[in-house]
Amino acid sequence: AAIDKGALLSWPRFASYDEDLALRDPSKWSHYDGPRTVLWDMTNVPCPKYEDGSVQRTTWSSYYGTNCFKGGVGNQFCGWTLAWDLWGGSVSDDGYSKDSGILEAQDEYAQSDLVDGEVISFTNIQDRGFRTSYAAWNVGKQTVIQPPFAKSDKRFTGKQTIYSGMIARDRSGNERGVNVSKRSGLIKRGFQEGMSAKRFNDAWLTWAFQ
Repeated sequence: AAIDKGALLSWPRFASYDEDLALRDPSKWSHYDGPRTVLWDMTNVPCPKYEDGSVQRTTWSSYYGTNCFKGGVGNQFCGWTLAWDLWGGSVSDDGYSKDSGILEAQDEYAQSDLVDGEVISFTNIQDRGFRTSYAAWNVGKQTVIQPPFAKSDKRFTGKQTIYSGMIARDRSGNERGVNVSKRSGLIKRGFQEGMSAKRFNDAWLTWAFQ
């Protein structure tokens, strides 16, 4: 895992703006020309129950109804797939997005990958469950695109329905990326007692990087 992790770290974390634009399918993604766009999702990796109360609380996910780790999986339109570190399953999607270092890493990369001398910040496409627009803007003026919310006693308008459906369609490609990131037998079986958490995380990052 250490050798693979070393090889992984020799690659950039993101595809460059020019690479992403040149290699994406223009017939599918032309409506995103201009922004530096990345789709983000969260997924879970199984882990056992723990007798230690603090570890149990940290790894228990009420969303998944089990003990697990959670990690971010991103996808750029050119097909560049990446994973982020595993955290305890109790972390919220918001908390993970704000505190995992994703936004800072994206801003750092955008600052180094100038386009005609200008910084083009990342645009993050996320599910409606995320609440990260303010945090993203505060880190390099990044933006967030997600399906609109509607109050429970109101229905979406026609425009909202179309817009929400478009984002859901676009995000389906990232769901396939999440599936690929979990095809490894090791990741499917999950973290087991006696394993090194660091080495398991390294294996996750390396396998999910495609």
